[in-house]
Amino acid sequence: MTVHVFLGPSLPVEQARAVLDAQYHPPVSCGDVTELVLDREPPKAIVLVDGLFEQVPTVWHKEILFALERGVRVFGAASMGALRAAELAAFGMEGVGGIYERFASGEYQDDDEVTIVHAPAEDGYVPLSEAMANLRAGLAAALAAGAVTAATHDLLVDAAKRRFYPDRSWGRLYADAKALGVAEEETAALRAYVREHRPDAKRADALAVLRHVAGLIDAGLEPPVVDFALEPTYYWEKLLTVVRQQRAERELHERLGAGPAEVYRHLAEHRPAVLRAALCDVLAGQESARLGLLLPEERTVHHRTVLDGTAVPEALRDGLAVREATAEALTGRLRASLAGPVLARLERDGLAGPVAAALAAPDSPDTAAGAPARGVPLPAGRRE
Repeated sequence: MTVHVFLGPSLPVEQARAVLDAQYHPPVSCGDVTELVLDREPPKAIVLVDGLFEQVPTVWHKEILFALERGVRVFGAASMGALRAAELAAFGMEGVGGIYERFASGEYQDDDEVTIVHAPAEDGYVPLSEAMANLRAGLAAALAAGAVTAATHDLLVDAAKRRFYPDRSWGRLYADAKALGVAEEETAALRAYVREHRPDAKRADALAVLRHVAGLIDAGLEPPVVDFALEPTYYWEKLLTVVRQQRAERELHERLGAGPAEVYRHLAEHRPAVLRAALCDVLAGQESARLGLLLPEERTVHHRTVLDGTAVPEALRDGLAVREATAEALTGRLRASLAGPVLARLERDGLAGPVAAALAAPDSPDTAAGAPARGVPLPAGRRE
């Protein structure tokens, strides 16, 4: 039973694996959920814990609805997952944990309750600031333990909330306590309590959702109950195109050792017939889908299928024949879409091996510099 978990600073992966055997991914961003579900056998469950934002497109609500509609149970907790679960509970996404419950009830209304700055993947996503939800949990526990008074609790919650999320930490909160005139003995008691217990609501909820899913799997995970129909929009179709293009580019690099630009330059010079034929396949697939000539299940895969005349009438294929000049003009625009058909044509003609060898030759100007980056293209900047 395949389960995919998007996890980052809320809980180390090695600790997560001890609770739930799953495929673990970095914090989720736009396109990641769609990549797991689109044009392939969907997983049984997806768990969203951490997610990327700010200068990175966040995971879309529609991606989650798409997964639910395809029969995938989607769970959320702790951070981005708790936010999305509260927003999509009415559609079947399942939330777990105290943070989710507070968002769902309206007690938490701001994204910054779970927002933090963290280190990059190579440094283990170590948190570099403290989530407001964790500060709230720590102060509430300290109040219950008698380490601080109710007045000090309220004062420090307000002080933490006023700070910009990257600046939140227990150290800053102790400094705020001093500046606000909290008695040194009370601040010392709070410091000692936090040092000993270090309340971490996000970690607790991440563990809770993993245990919850593990229990459901043991009991037999049923598909979600869905009573909505996903409405495609221009931007949704655009996202599907981007995800498909990037998947095709990765496959091209894995099988031929080069990116689309290198492959197409080589083919244009040495195998122009392959390039023109692949372009015609792409155009025939797109046009047949636009005219409604494919069955619904065929429409979802026409972009990666080399049409052999069975799905599209021969007359339509003849009518879509493209002259060499038109093919050359469109090649650049449809470059990523051509990746799949190019591979299919090369395999059909027994040319994949020779092309890969030519592209890998030391003196070849088309040698790839490296594999394409994972995920939807992102602008430069922090991924937090």
